[in-house]
Amino acid sequence: MKLEPEHFDLLGIVVFPFIFACGLYMLLTATVPNIWTLWALIVIGVGGIIIDGSIVYLYFIRKKK
Repeated sequence: MKLEPEHFDLLGIVVFPFIFACGLYMLLTATVPNIWTLWALIVIGVGGIIIDGSIVYLYFIRKKK
């Protein structure tokens, strides 16, 4: 099986929700002193979910024609 770049997005679809959840948890519990760090994690998580989710949808769920 030849690995295409889209196959690595399957890993990203798992990692980015984890990053988002970590940032949200730290924001709600105030465990990190810098608020910008929390918002950066949340933005990276949401952005990654959107980008990787669309790639996974296009290449694996809807399939290339």
